[in-house]
Amino acid sequence: MLSGSTAGTRRDSGAVLGSRLLAAGAFALVAGAVVVHAITSTAPEHPHNWFIAVVYCLLGERIVAHARRNAVGWTLLVTGVCGAVAAGAGAWPDERWAAWVGTWVWWPTYAALPVVLLLFPTGRPPGRWWWAAVAVAGVGVVLPLVGLGWASWAEPAAFWRQVSSGTARRGVAVGLAITGFAAFGAALAAAVASLVVRWRGARGTHRFVVGWALVGTLVLVPTLGLELLFGSAWGAWLAAAAAFPAALAVAIVRHDLYDIELVIHRTLLYGLLGALLVCAYTAVVLVTTARVPAYPTVIATVVVVAALGPLHQKLRRALERWLYGDRSDPYRAMVALSRTLAEPRRPHELLPALAASVGRSLRLPYVEVQLSADSARSGVHGRSCGWDRLQVDLWHGEQRVGVLVAEERAGDEKLGPRDRRLLEHMAVQAAPAVHAARLALALRAADARFEQRRRQELHRIGNDLHDIIGPSVAGIHKQVKGVLRAMSDDDGKARRRLSDAAADLETLTGTVREVVRSTHVLDLRLGLEHALHRLAERFDGETAVRVVATGRFDDVPAEVELAAYLVISEALTNVVRHAEASNCRVDVVGTACGLDVVVADDGRGMPDDPVPGVGLESMEERCQDLGGEFHVEPSSPGTRITARIPFGRT
Repeated sequence: MLSGSTAGTRRDSGAVLGSRLLAAGAFALVAGAVVVHAITSTAPEHPHNWFIAVVYCLLGERIVAHARRNAVGWTLLVTGVCGAVAAGAGAWPDERWAAWVGTWVWWPTYAALPVVLLLFPTGRPPGRWWWAAVAVAGVGVVLPLVGLGWASWAEPAAFWRQVSSGTARRGVAVGLAITGFAAFGAALAAAVASLVVRWRGARGTHRFVVGWALVGTLVLVPTLGLELLFGSAWGAWLAAAAAFPAALAVAIVRHDLYDIELVIHRTLLYGLLGALLVCAYTAVVLVTTARVPAYPTVIATVVVVAALGPLHQKLRRALERWLYGDRSDPYRAMVALSRTLAEPRRPHELLPALAASVGRSLRLPYVEVQLSADSARSGVHGRSCGWDRLQVDLWHGEQRVGVLVAEERAGDEKLGPRDRRLLEHMAVQAAPAVHAARLALALRAADARFEQRRRQELHRIGNDLHDIIGPSVAGIHKQVKGVLRAMSDDDGKARRRLSDAAADLETLTGTVREVVRSTHVLDLRLGLEHALHRLAERFDGETAVRVVATGRFDDVPAEVELAAYLVISEALTNVVRHAEASNCRVDVVGTACGLDVVVADDGRGMPDDPVPGVGLESMEERCQDLGGEFHVEPSSPGTRITARIPFGRT
């Protein structure tokens, strides 16, 4: 028994196969009509049907292949098939059955457009009540088919001559056709209104997609009227037939509608190339078969024929590179990958750069480079469309260090042998760099674990100092003070010694407090930003301290993180002790190169002849040891301290 997913996949495959069979049948009819016209030396009928047959079949088949359950693709495909049948019927005008089919089969090439516009782009109308408009559009397709087929059954070859001369018989058939024509007009107006409603309610990319369809419709409606009224009006038929496909193609290419790049698909591009060459060869044949060719004509013919071969090769190479990247030029792809590997990058930046280089070289929608030991570590390029994927292992010696994942360009476009070979060669070239990045990331993870353990130990030591040593020193200080108060004034020498001991104990108490504060801030398990906010809370009793942190702090090295914290801590200490400030602001910016720190207060500012103290010197040394900069300058009001600590020496 088939599971639901398997059955759905088979149904989707059957839908794609059916669409391709319909398109192939339509192209076979067109090709047969071309052969018949060439043999009988007759001119084809109106080019509208031929254009609709080719363009709409290609467009509909491609949409069905990528959005199988979307009614827009199927409607376009059926429209193209009707155009092909009309073109084929026109090649046998003397056959009664062909003449009869030709009287009515052309109508859906016009009448199906309101249906497409009402369902575009999701395959459903903009609301429940709009299904009534879809039903009216369906009536506008079916009733004229029935009416025209019924009315022309008796004399199909003379039917349109009788209509134009006013001698056609009237009856139920004509009434059905007229009713259908009216329904078509109403449905076309409703379709334009539905696009306006969609456009006004859409947002973002969807708004642009609907906007392109609306522009195409605004071109289509007046030109369609001109063509129906004046069928031979030059250019009107082309604008009416091409307006919506052109708008749809632009929406697909610019806004990735239906997850395909339809207009640059190989079918259309190689078809365009073939048509160009056929036209060129046709022109050469027409010139060379002239009854009395002149010398300039002969020379021009030779030049054109000689240029066709190189032109074909050049255009083919350009199209190949546009569609498939550097697949046919592996040297170019390998050089691009080598340049990517040669650029200096941090370990976590290498994998995305590799994925981007492979994706651009082969024009793949999605590429991922994964580390085998850590599947969470990966570099991604593009956006997955859900197509099948090819995996290539990355080997460094006998060790599998990663995997290169490449997604196919489309659901029905497999990666060929040339793609696979090039991916394997690129994997061999990229494996050593991936191995180096893997080792660097592992070393960084080990350093992070060691730093975490070191911080935990320092945090434990700080707790011991705070809970054991600090109270003990404070207790001894109080005992010494008590002894001093109990002693008489006669023993001056002992009092002096005890006073010195009490002063030393008070200093030691402050030192223990500072050490406890420093060790507590080294517990940065919650990050630098969290530690700075905790620091600001401790200083907030005398001065209002505000911390503003912007940027990323995920990959800040431990040494830079510690230096920035200690610089800010010392700066805040100076502000509280000496600046007599009411407010202080700390700005920390995490960039790709380092940390930028600014501490600004609104205190009394710097003296006229400042003498650098131990605190300022220690802050400057911490920055310079890591290759950074440190500046102190007066502000208005207060003082401004600026520090820049790079990542380069970490």
